[in-house]
Amino acid sequence: MNAFFVGIGGMGMSGLAKILHNAGFQVAGSDRNLDGDYCRRLREIGVKLYLQDGTGPQQFMQETGLKSNEFKIVKSTAVEKQVPDIMAAEQLGLEQIMRSDLLAEMFNEKMGIAVGGTAGKTTTTGLIAWILKYCGKEPSCAVGGIIAGLDTNAFRGIGPHFVIEADESDGSIVKYRPWLSLVTNISRDHKSLPELHELFGSFFENTTGFRLVCGENEQAIQLARTCDDPVQTYGFSEAADWRAENVTIDNDSASFEVKGVSFNIKMPGEHNILNSLAAIATASICGIGLTDIAEALRAFPGMKRRYEKVGVAAGVTVIDDFAHNPAEIAAAIATARKVSKRRFIVYQPHGFGPTSFTRDDLIDVFSRLESDEYLFIDDIYYGGGTVSRDISSEEIVNSVRQRFKNAWYTGSRDEIIRRIASEACNGDLVLVMGARDINTICHKILEQLPAHRNCAA
Repeated sequence: MNAFFVGIGGMGMSGLAKILHNAGFQVAGSDRNLDGDYCRRLREIGVKLYLQDGTGPQQFMQETGLKSNEFKIVKSTAVEKQVPDIMAAEQLGLEQIMRSDLLAEMFNEKMGIAVGGTAGKTTTTGLIAWILKYCGKEPSCAVGGIIAGLDTNAFRGIGPHFVIEADESDGSIVKYRPWLSLVTNISRDHKSLPELHELFGSFFENTTGFRLVCGENEQAIQLARTCDDPVQTYGFSEAADWRAENVTIDNDSASFEVKGVSFNIKMPGEHNILNSLAAIATASICGIGLTDIAEALRAFPGMKRRYEKVGVAAGVTVIDDFAHNPAEIAAAIATARKVSKRRFIVYQPHGFGPTSFTRDDLIDVFSRLESDEYLFIDDIYYGGGTVSRDISSEEIVNSVRQRFKNAWYTGSRDEIIRRIASEACNGDLVLVMGARDINTICHKILEQLPAHRNCAA
């Protein structure tokens, strides 16, 4: 399908644009910011990009010779009707489709493997795609993060499987017809628990083959109990169908056994063992032996921005993590606690809508921080549009400080960088979390840390 993507610089949009381009279709797109990493990646493979000023669709038609009925406008839920290119598309009479509909069309033609859940689905999707590709299954993939060893978030393979990260936040998860469906966990993020159970229930009903859930998440187990079809579980308990035993976790890795086979991963934290268990179960169902899966996992280099070590300076480790909802934040902090003396935690709220919805949960997570932890909350990310800006980071910090005093809102990233660089000592860890651009401070913190500092014991 020939396509013009409005908002092509986003993770999900850029991935589908790449798949269509590599399949030989005419593909172009526009974005408010053409300087981002995903735009750069698209330009490098020859995808034409335009400013989002309303002229792109017409230029695309002129430069390719395509007629109005020979391509479609692809948009996401983040693109509002007032965007100039959408208004231009309507004036030109161009057919518009949602990104999720395009992905569902691609996915449902294959033996689809769909990973859903509030947290962990990006890493789990990347792990599954990596193992299948490493073991010669040549899958297709669309994931919400960069697989480090492949340096991509999407690819088109000749094999029968298509591995995707299925999004429940906009309800599009019900559009997929998976051969295998997987739910990592269920917790409040964009929707209430009853709404999530309804969505994931439909997700399982639409599945034609196998269903998997994490046995360590009570809400996921409840989903499994209400499902009329068999559901396999993974976790640490004896009741799990896929169980991790003899677990060892250190600063940068973890090891465990599954059904007598030893596994080693270059990712710390119990949550990454669970993600790996989900991938092991899925790959085994796809017909790959456990020893081959273990070899693939040993070679997995990780996902960009998923508890990614940016660097170490003056004995201080700086971690970049995409965590943006309460469940992910809690998992990242729990991992950091195992490998550091003190923790300097920076968080950029994801957007006004999600922040307002999860306000109480965010306050609860941060209020549970410990005395050797220091919290800095950045301004809420605003991506434009008509969203109501009725909440602030300062308000969240003020609420957190009622129970946890080491919390600050400065209104300045430079001040956050200065504070951390002047106070962090050997053995401390800086955990920078958020789904947007807060990670740009990571290298700046490393650069400003002194070569030597005498800190009190």
